[in-house]
Amino acid sequence: MKKRLRRVILPGLAVVLSACVTYARVEGPVPLRNAEVVVTPKTPVDVLLGEITVHDVTRMEGRVAYADGDSVVLAARRFVTAVGTDYPSAGSPVTIVQDQIATLRRKRVSGWRTGLALGASGAALAAIVTSVGSLAGSGGGGRPKPQP
Repeated sequence: MKKRLRRVILPGLAVVLSACVTYARVEGPVPLRNAEVVVTPKTPVDVLLGEITVHDVTRMEGRVAYADGDSVVLAARRFVTAVGTDYPSAGSPVTIVQDQIATLRRKRVSGWRTGLALGASGAALAAIVTSVGSLAGSGGGGRPKPQP
């Protein structure tokens, strides 16, 4: 029974906690190295993925490999095109000129969302444990003893 609860609760908790991540606008001209970011260019751009060119990219997600006042080099994890096609990437380097960036947002953990998610998860866990305990019964079972 405990293994079954773990199979249900742990993935569920991971899903709930993943909702605790938000993206905040990067303050200042240069994002920190290794920061997880989402970049939206001013106009759709073409991105080279190995031997394939992805046209009309409107959103790029990944980790900042290098940044200065002129450009940001992104180790990209994902590209989204103007028509909504999603292209995964395994860290393909993409250089984006600062003048070409419309928005640059950094991934961060939201305190209030995390607290809300943990509270809801705790309440759900308590409800599950309580319902499982009531299903188990008193544990007395068996035949009654004969009267002397």
